[in-house]
Amino acid sequence: MKHTTSSAATDEGADPARRIGSVRGGEPGPLILCIASLHGNEPAGTVALKRVLDELSGSGLPMRGDLVGLRGNLPALEAGTRFIDEDLNRIWQRERVATVLESLRPGGAAREGAGLPMVGSAELAEQRDLLAAIQEESRRARGPIYVLDLHTTSSDSAPFTTLGDTLQSRELALLLPVPMVLGLEEQIDGAMHQYFDRLGWRSIGIEGGQHAAALSIEAHEDAVWILLEAIGLIEAGSRSGPEDRRARLARRAEGLPRVLAVRYRHVVSEDDDFRMRAGFRNFDLVRAGDELGTDRSGPVRAELGGRVFLPLYQRQGDDGFFIARRLAPAWLTVSRILRGVGADRVAVWLPGIHPHPDREDAVLVARWARNRYVIGLLHLLGFRARNESGGGVMVRRVEEPDPEPESSFAEG
Repeated sequence: MKHTTSSAATDEGADPARRIGSVRGGEPGPLILCIASLHGNEPAGTVALKRVLDELSGSGLPMRGDLVGLRGNLPALEAGTRFIDEDLNRIWQRERVATVLESLRPGGAAREGAGLPMVGSAELAEQRDLLAAIQEESRRARGPIYVLDLHTTSSDSAPFTTLGDTLQSRELALLLPVPMVLGLEEQIDGAMHQYFDRLGWRSIGIEGGQHAAALSIEAHEDAVWILLEAIGLIEAGSRSGPEDRRARLARRAEGLPRVLAVRYRHVVSEDDDFRMRAGFRNFDLVRAGDELGTDRSGPVRAELGGRVFLPLYQRQGDDGFFIARRLAPAWLTVSRILRGVGADRVAVWLPGIHPHPDREDAVLVARWARNRYVIGLLHLLGFRARNESGGGVMVRRVEEPDPEPESSFAEG
């Protein structure tokens, strides 16, 4: 490998506020695009990326490929709030992003905001500027693109990863010795990684821990260094840190399941006056019927047993909590084999499952057939339940990327 050829200083023409920094390797290779502080009350990722970029640029380590760090929500970061007008990690739906990208084309400024909700929102402007920065980096890419979305949680938490359930994103998440959480895309819509999955980029969210904890910065640093080696930007073992980073990160998640799947989401609104009971740590075990919080109607109890996931201890947000359950890692192997042989094509042969009348990427599950066994089988085949549609539950196929994904922006 050749040595790095640039430093973490802001590149010419880039937005200095948006850009944390970049390091360009002496040889072509993958682009690792790191995005931090998509929520403004989560500064740990920004701090961690600055440390990694500064250390890497000053180390003289041979490097193949490129590392870029970007800040997500600048006004919310300055205000120290999750968002200003709307959650920046809930507005990456296909149609919305396509409209924003249209405004970035020559002559598109006059159409900016056309057809979009929340036209005057701070987050719409942030999304547009962030997409422009990502678009520019994708044009410079000299290999496959990986996206690391760095987050923290309002509760005390061990580090973990989240992802859209594509096979290649699973492989990326499993490079880190922390729990991998599947199924969030079935519960929420418009997360940023869902859009990058459609582009064929390998994309995961990395949750470092509680918002204000110094250990969250350390966890993000460890995760980024581990992935730099695993993906091949730097030689394995060339930068282990004060102690073995993999062992240190693994200790933070000791005793937790390797793979979990989200099974329930408790949605809240400002009018609910929801309050999570104090003291829950992410992944704490709960039983069906346990009181997890209160709202205007009284106690809020767990609908099912499992592990409480992302309990809400912050002012903003409409996810009161989730319930996740352990998934045996062997099922990942079964799922990979079934998807590899195209077993999703036989889904419509199952009792109670029919082709969707309007969507080629979805099937309908009759209400009488919706149970955990049917939905579980569809998960293995690469489907995720979304919403009620046409007298049944619409279950959409996970969008596996092309074998040779493009490294430049697409319509999505």
